[in-house]
Amino acid sequence: MRMRTSGALLRALGCGVVVSLLFAACSEPSHRYVRNTDLRSAFKVPTGWTTFTEAEVLGTGTEPQPSTPDPLTWVVGIDGDPRPSAAHVLDPGALNTDHPNGVALVQEFSFQDRDAASFSFMRNYIFPVDELIANPNNAQVLTYDDALVEDGFRGVHLIFQFRFDAIEELSAQSTDAPDPEAVRSALARATLGGAGAGLLNPDFVTVNQISYIDRDTSRVYFFAMLCSAACYDRNRGDIESTVDSWTVQPA
Repeated sequence: MRMRTSGALLRALGCGVVVSLLFAACSEPSHRYVRNTDLRSAFKVPTGWTTFTEAEVLGTGTEPQPSTPDPLTWVVGIDGDPRPSAAHVLDPGALNTDHPNGVALVQEFSFQDRDAASFSFMRNYIFPVDELIANPNNAQVLTYDDALVEDGFRGVHLIFQFRFDAIEELSAQSTDAPDPEAVRSALARATLGGAGAGLLNPDFVTVNQISYIDRDTSRVYFFAMLCSAACYDRNRGDIESTVDSWTVQPA
């Protein structure tokens, strides 16, 4: 009797393993790849995230554009919001978003770009990193690696945090007509006691970015993901695996 019971148990367990394998085989993959075969560039994103085309990200639509030089040869926006929108991608007014978003892009260099290409150029390609970290109360570098070398490409990988208000302050300083929202923010801080009052705002943004320049210094390949510091901590695995998947190869 014990032998028959054991045989039945083994058969049941065997069926359970088969069912589990079938479910695993039929389940959706956790990631999908986004590729540009002409540029030999690719990355992967979680299947729950949405990607957008250059026209959607830049708002250029599908109508024919004026025949002016366009140095951007590939742009993909990424949004992890359950209610995705191309407007979420690097939205200056909502960099402290509660959902990851980012961009992958490839840009052709002009003569001036080639002359300026450097580690500093790669660090500051989208965000004014050097200006932000000049004040340690505004930003801090979490990880930094400027020794990336792959198939003739050289690269810089940087993860940093910055105080969201600091971007507003830099923007206000660099424009003749300050944004009204930035002015109101500055006035609000002033009423609390002056320059240091802004430090009372715990609203930090974490950015994970990587950029490569090819052997001929003819293109930059840039990838970045960001969201609020709390969001980044919650989604660290997905964000970092996505950035780490950024792959570029020579033509």
